[in-house]
Amino acid sequence: MTTASPAFQRIDPSILIEEETVSGYKLEHYYPVHIGQVFNERYKTIGKLGYGSASTVWLCRDLRKQNTYTALKVYINSSKVQREVSIYDHINNLRSEHQGRDHVRKLLETFSIQGPHGAHICLVHQPLGMSLDEIRNGRVGGVLSTALVRELFRWLLRGLEYLHQEARVIHTGP
Repeated sequence: MTTASPAFQRIDPSILIEEETVSGYKLEHYYPVHIGQVFNERYKTIGKLGYGSASTVWLCRDLRKQNTYTALKVYINSSKVQREVSIYDHINNLRSEHQGRDHVRKLLETFSIQGPHGAHICLVHQPLGMSLDEIRNGRVGGVLSTALVRELFRWLLRGLEYLHQEARVIHTGP
């Protein structure tokens, strides 16, 4: 790395990072999101949460609701089918009292943006909490208590039961 200023370091452009390491990566397929950028006059990006072959995901502050955060998923422009949107529409339109409904992430909004190389579909979700690895790493000795594991699996299984029995959806992704 070379130093750009005393406070910042410039990344060597020959070093691949994050989505650039994904097999088949093409720069022109991804929307060039910038920290601080506002999407749909509402969602201000704070940081990147993740990436994959079909999208990047960003933590955003909702400028219309104080102290509210969202996860913004920005699809690549070459993505032709978003089955995810129709599945979320189906789940969001179900009327159910099932206990697992509250353990399934909601789609809050969808919209499209124009990038330098084409249109990108954006999905706005409720942000998720900590991963099991993060919870485990925050525990003394990295050990989760039996009671905590039991409760976590209870929530997980209730959500899956809701998806299978009520929504008739089977989740097959990561």
